[in-house]
Amino acid sequence: MTRVIRRATLREIRAINRGGFGIVHEVEDGQGRRFARKTFDPPTSDPDEREKLHRRFVREVRIQSQIRHPNIMPIVDFDLGASPPWFTMPLARESFDQKIGADLLNGTVDTEAWQDILAAVEELHRLGYVHRDLKPANVLLVENTWVLADFGLILPMARDTTILTSSRSAYGSHYYAAPEQACDFRNTPEQADIFALGCILHDSIDRTPTRVPFTQIRVTGPYGPILEKCTESEPRKRFPTISALRSALFDLWRTSQFEAPTPGDADLLEAVLTNPSSVDAWRRLIAHVEVLPPADRSTILRSINADVLVQLNSADDVLFGRLMSLICEWAAGTAFDWAYCDVVGDRLLEAYRVSPVRVRCQIVLAALELAVSHNRWHVMNQAGAMLGQAADNGLVDRMLIELDLDPSIKSKLLRIEEVVNWKRDRWHAKIADCLKPEEDTSEIA
Repeated sequence: MTRVIRRATLREIRAINRGGFGIVHEVEDGQGRRFARKTFDPPTSDPDEREKLHRRFVREVRIQSQIRHPNIMPIVDFDLGASPPWFTMPLARESFDQKIGADLLNGTVDTEAWQDILAAVEELHRLGYVHRDLKPANVLLVENTWVLADFGLILPMARDTTILTSSRSAYGSHYYAAPEQACDFRNTPEQADIFALGCILHDSIDRTPTRVPFTQIRVTGPYGPILEKCTESEPRKRFPTISALRSALFDLWRTSQFEAPTPGDADLLEAVLTNPSSVDAWRRLIAHVEVLPPADRSTILRSINADVLVQLNSADDVLFGRLMSLICEWAAGTAFDWAYCDVVGDRLLEAYRVSPVRVRCQIVLAALELAVSHNRWHVMNQAGAMLGQAADNGLVDRMLIELDLDPSIKSKLLRIEEVVNWKRDRWHAKIADCLKPEEDTSEIA
């Protein structure tokens, strides 16, 4: 991280916000650049409480400064030894609660903004953290990207949690908090963030959202089932992952925002979606898609989610292989809306987990092309994991052959290393060896 400014050179412009840990000001440096500076200034005089909050503030800065992701608020500079300690970050143009208000007036839900939010939370969960204080005010627009901020309540590794959090603590914004946060904050699972996302979604689709803190949201309309599942009282009954929530949301948005299938296509789709174990229904659909021009396949392939793919694999692995060939060709050759790339990546990953080597190779090649062509971090991490240390040796050996046949694959792997900071030792050893620079063995005259 590049340290570029110091507190002494900053001029306060205005107070932006005050929270439980401090105050945020808009500030300007000597070159006229503006930032947001958060200064430790908790609204309590109790020395024990201030000390605990001080340690939380320090941990917030240390964690946030180490996470490198386009949807996580970056830290520009900090001084934790100052009295009081502070840090600076880019100045946001808008908060998500402001965005929600504008979208409700227009009757829209911004799917690209939601994709940013989901990507941010998914990155925290990938690293083993739980945010525990998700709310619209903590999602900010920096330039043209929505980023997640305010990591003061992030759940750290267990060795630290017992020091800073009592199991009787009940932190977080109650209007967005899961019921388990009221009684056992220390052991809050990732699904608490799923609950909060359900509450934010409720805000996004209801002009007058009314709900009781810590309870399930029950509403009518197309979003009802998703909101209910997000906010189940028992964490195990909620969406298990961000990927599962993303899939449910985009399945819903697909029906309203993407071109509807033709009547004939719709009938074939309905047959497999209502009965995914029907081999005959799958055979008819796949044979139909195979004879369609590639440009006409999208409306059908968008409709086939990860759950039905897994069921098809169990019912008939040959048909599964045929369908995955179509999906991989579609994934690698389509210019998707940026917000939809992660959905396609999620489906490729779920299919990868149940596929034989031949199909896995197709999936990896498609994921690499999708990730690099769209410069999508989430899919880059997925493609990297497919060829990670635990990758099947058969798949890796097959990929080495593909690397020899197509040199562009190597450039995609190197691009992933560069963009998402994928360390060389995270690849399978054979892939890592293949990526080493070739030694110049020519004789020096």
